[in-house]
Amino acid sequence: MHRRTFLSLCAALGVAGPLAACATDDAGDDEASDSDAADDQTSDSPGRVLIVGAGAAGLSVGHLLAQRGIDFEIIEAAPTYGGRIKRADGFVDFPIPLGGEWLHEPEDELNAIVDDPDVEVTTEMRAYNPADPAGYYDGQLVIGELGDELDLKFVGATWLDFFDEYIVPSVADHMTFDTEIVEIEYGDDGVVLTAADGTAFTGDRVVVTVPLTALQNGRIAFDPPLPDAKLEALDGADVWGGIKVFVEFAEAFYPTALAFPDSETADGQRLYYDAAYGQNSTANVLGLFAVGAQAEPYQQVQGDGLRDLILAELDEIFDGAASQHYVQHIAQNWNEEPFVEQAYLADVADGSIPSVLWEPVGERLFFAGDAYTTHDDWSAVDDAAQSARDTVERIVDGA
Repeated sequence: MHRRTFLSLCAALGVAGPLAACATDDAGDDEASDSDAADDQTSDSPGRVLIVGAGAAGLSVGHLLAQRGIDFEIIEAAPTYGGRIKRADGFVDFPIPLGGEWLHEPEDELNAIVDDPDVEVTTEMRAYNPADPAGYYDGQLVIGELGDELDLKFVGATWLDFFDEYIVPSVADHMTFDTEIVEIEYGDDGVVLTAADGTAFTGDRVVVTVPLTALQNGRIAFDPPLPDAKLEALDGADVWGGIKVFVEFAEAFYPTALAFPDSETADGQRLYYDAAYGQNSTANVLGLFAVGAQAEPYQQVQGDGLRDLILAELDEIFDGAASQHYVQHIAQNWNEEPFVEQAYLADVADGSIPSVLWEPVGERLFFAGDAYTTHDDWSAVDDAAQSARDTVERIVDGA
């Protein structure tokens, strides 16, 4: 879920926490970021653009460059695209979003990502009903109403399905997989990217979209080194790990959302929620979202141990109903996902960090992603797409 989701839910249940100080007015975030698809071709080309990472930001950058007739290549370390918008098929009769799940902006944001008025976006979204039941457990279960909720759910689809339909077709022929970039040289003559196997890629500009942990852990060397301001921002960026678990039950004995005293703190978040909400399905699926310190107890166990931990927790709240109705479960521990190893930049991070991380270095090195942004919000798929639009504008304007 997202900071706005937690703030809304906890306010509805009378829970206050340190994240309240982080609430911002996001109105107007997109005033200057939407590009005009009718103006596809720039008069001055920025040359060949290399994109490191095929997650939401990398795919979005490639899509926007393709619309403008700019030469590009996306280089991905993993064997497939998507990054943290991973999906599980076959668990139940609707796709399970193992990573990014909600749209945190008005539905028209999908049109902004596609950036083409001639394309009709038919992805179905579902808003939450303010009267839906929401629970709060602190030794005793209290049921209230969910209240106003900004987030939208995909119906019969996930973020990855949306990208598959509207974004991937324009970039599919420009992607190279199983290729981890370990060095980026950028200078007056262009850029040279070197992969772990020694393969070199040359271009005129590079857009880095990898998760923050890849830069913090030094998985990519930069020549010349990154500026001190960017290194300081990386050093000061608190990145949360995370896990998502989905449990199918024979009956739905739980409310739409279930919060705890530690559901939103400076150290992390956790929440149970009805993952089948709004789906055209008879399956009952309860999702667990946990990031930061709150994720660690669940990350320390797996398989039957994780199942037993969750069932015991829910049995205490719902008088044994969880064990009685358990069918199956599936989990995604993002700390263990190769080339990701994180959930996202902490909601309580210093607000200046994402904008410093987004700032290009000269005219060759650019950044885009959910943590590389000048917007007041971060750490969501729509934030990654907004960042991509800003980056492409900067590349085109500087050409």
